Amino acid sequence: MAYHKKIQPVLAKHILPLASIALVIAIVANLQAGFAQILTPSQSLEVSPPSQELAADPGQRVTARAKLRNRSNDSINVKVRVEDFTAAGEEGQVALVEKSPYSITSWTKLEPDAFALKAFESREVTATISVPDNAAGGRYGSFVFSVGGAPGDGTTTAVAQEIASLFLVKISGPVTESLSVAEFSAPSFVEFGPVPFTLKFTNAGNVHVKPFGLINVRNVFGGTVQDVVVAGQANIFPGASRAVSVHLDKKWLIGPFTAQAVLNYGSKNESLSATTTFFAFPVRVAAAGLLLGVVLYLTRKRIRLALKALMGK
Repeated sequence: MAYHKKIQPVLAKHILPLASIALVIAIVANLQAGFAQILTPSQSLEVSPPSQELAADPGQRVTARAKLRNRSNDSINVKVRVEDFTAAGEEGQVALVEKSPYSITSWTKLEPDAFALKAFESREVTATISVPDNAAGGRYGSFVFSVGGAPGDGTTTAVAQEIASLFLVKISGPVTESLSVAEFSAPSFVEFGPVPFTLKFTNAGNVHVKPFGLINVRNVFGGTVQDVVVAGQANIFPGASRAVSVHLDKKWLIGPFTAQAVLNYGSKNESLSATTTFFAFPVRVAAAGLLLGVVLYLTRKRIRLALKALMGK
């Protein structure tokens, strides 16, 4: 019993440093805690494909097709029209317009332009595009499905909804493909990855193009950290700018880094390049490690005594 009474004050005296160390370790372990939120909107209409690309020669006829599916439990009345569209903003949005420099509506014959859909039923529509002999470059249109029920009819529901399916037509001939990188950027400083890169493109040509390639990320010694793929899935429309974002998927990074984008686009595989830099350092992890080191140093004697007491020595 005497030995037990003696060890208790020793434990009480030295347990605080051990608790402090445990707290610091817990802080380090939870530095990167986060959360994710997923929103899934309900939708009663489904159109496929959301967009399609067609190639045509001057004087040729081509056909665009889209299918609308009613996912609701009610019958609906559908009206269809073809409208031109243009790029809106720099994030890939589009806007429907009555007229544009790249209009296609006057070349298009739509069939059908109205129909009814029962619950979970689908219907395909076609747009036959007659390309003029003197046309060239890109033309941009869309199927626009307008849904409205007849109030008072027990078999339909009264709703107001529109959904679109885009079609992009590339016409051969005197085509001008002219793309430039207006901006290539990354955050000047990051603590942790992933590191976001933004490429802003400007299209001065008369047809849409999809830039693709790699971003080579190198450390201060010139060694490659990672090649980030620019997949070439984003269309840059004529007369418009668009920002494309990709990420360096590395979490732990220290020091200055250089990123060089090497890209290609168009039917002739034209090349583009741009460079940016950033600096990475895990400040909070380093601070927590420093704090842990200071605690260990200042309490080293107490920790040693506490460990001896725990082992019964």
